[in-house]
Amino acid sequence: MSALLLHSARKAFLALVLVSSVALAEGAAELLSPTVEGMLDGSELVLALRPGAPSASLHYVVRTGAAKDPLGKEGMAHLLEHLIFSGSYDVRGADFRRAVKAAGGDFNGFTTTQSTTYVLRAPSAAFLPLAEQLLRIVTSPTLDSRMMQREVEIIRTESTYFSKNPGFREHLEDSLFDGPSTRSILGNLKTLNSISRKDVVSFYTQHYVPANTSLVFTGGVGREEVLGLLERAVRLPPSLPGEYKPAEVVPPLLPIEQNTRAPMSLIAYGYAVDPKDRGPCLRVAALLEMRLRRELHVKEPITTGLEVQCMSLRGNTFLMVLAFSASLDASNLPDLLQESFELLARKPMTAAEEKLLEQHLQRLRQQQVDDDAWRGTELARQVAQPRSEVLTPVELLAPPAPLPRKAVQDFARRTFVPDRQVVVNFSPFAG
Repeated sequence: MSALLLHSARKAFLALVLVSSVALAEGAAELLSPTVEGMLDGSELVLALRPGAPSASLHYVVRTGAAKDPLGKEGMAHLLEHLIFSGSYDVRGADFRRAVKAAGGDFNGFTTTQSTTYVLRAPSAAFLPLAEQLLRIVTSPTLDSRMMQREVEIIRTESTYFSKNPGFREHLEDSLFDGPSTRSILGNLKTLNSISRKDVVSFYTQHYVPANTSLVFTGGVGREEVLGLLERAVRLPPSLPGEYKPAEVVPPLLPIEQNTRAPMSLIAYGYAVDPKDRGPCLRVAALLEMRLRRELHVKEPITTGLEVQCMSLRGNTFLMVLAFSASLDASNLPDLLQESFELLARKPMTAAEEKLLEQHLQRLRQQQVDDDAWRGTELARQVAQPRSEVLTPVELLAPPAPLPRKAVQDFARRTFVPDRQVVVNFSPFAG
């Protein structure tokens, strides 16, 4: 082959690779873009489907959690979650558990301060019958009083051996907001034993209404199949207009600076983000994480674990660094993090950083295309947040959009200010 022909062939090959890469990226973006529909019964349907995918998932989200527990009956929302899995009038809980296990799937339920979520993941071939059973169980539970004491004992075991203390995210939430503590999610033996079946039924009737629920489907199932499933399986009566008032977005208490003595260093450091800056926040977080990993993992290995998130807590957005360290050199970690934030406002992103960041985000995006489990979990987390406006698809699973370098500095200068600061520091050097 002549040099000219070889050169032409190489150009053609590179052009093909470029076109294929662009098409793949566009296809990935399309697959990752969910849809949001308001159903006639008042519920919210969120779909991120990939017909033909090997598995599918359902997250049934009730936007009520432990914060709504009546005073003196803490643990109500969590106890109700346990009781619901005992079964409905036509689906026994034990039969459902066996069917999910036999199909190679899994299910779970979990309660937070703000929401309660029921999850099913299963191979696509077995998904629809199992999802129908779960929906019947959640929307028409027996709430058998004979099962209450057994579930109280199970929760007491959880409290004793697994969840006696709140996690770091819960501690951060407690620090930021004035209101019911997240420590009441499990309740205690006294509050749980004070709950009657009448209490549970009243709580269910008040909060488990379609207008307070979101149903998230991901993976290998079609939209028409989902709509048929909902028509067959959901047993809740439609919500009346204005029947359920959404939870309000309560602003955090800022600034926050807490230092607690602990055997190792664990710090949350960041800033509250204005609602209009949610989009830029994702890109800035990715850039900040890249810089911090280079400085605190590679050049000077102080942190054992580190991540930077644009996280939502009670409907408010925060750009937070979560860093863990067992090093004695971690005493200056808060100062190093503060310096890194301030540097974003002073030192623009370089061309080399921009290229590396884009490569990293592109690889991450490609990995997420096939990850229906992650997609379901993330969507459920997002729809469970309190919100002041109607949910729009563009807010969900939004990738970090490209930003001009000056826009990154502008974001930093208006966001990284003292009255927006959050510092929650566990450290052997605190106190």
